[in-house]
Amino acid sequence: KECTEVIKEIRKLYESDTPIFAICLGHQLMALATGADTHKMKYGHRGGNHPVKDLETGRVYISSQNHGYVIKEETIDPDVAEVSFINVNDKTIEGLDYKNKNIRTVQFHPEACPGPQDTNYLFDEFMDRMKGAKNA
Repeated sequence: KECTEVIKEIRKLYESDTPIFAICLGHQLMALATGADTHKMKYGHRGGNHPVKDLETGRVYISSQNHGYVIKEETIDPDVAEVSFINVNDKTIEGLDYKNKNIRTVQFHPEACPGPQDTNYLFDEFMDRMKGAKNA
């Protein structure tokens, strides 16, 4: 929340048509830039083997995590974003899809490959979004 200048710049990116895939702190900063709020967790999520559920498919992925703050679900404007992933253990938000935008954010680290590269599809999806934006 103290990164006010960065949050203002992220808001400018949100208002553009730039495809964005934000991870971890980027997930939180994008939420803050669009009016949501965060709060400090008692213990945080650290290390590997954290199950996250994709709400669209119902699949559960094993993730790597390193964060002490989460987005407060009740502060997300439903006209701006919808929850796409949740933490299976404590039901905290692990991902957001932004409506009418080419933006997806995740709290976990899909680049860390904690399992058999289960969430690599997120990067493929982002590459497709960038190609689509370039051709538009």
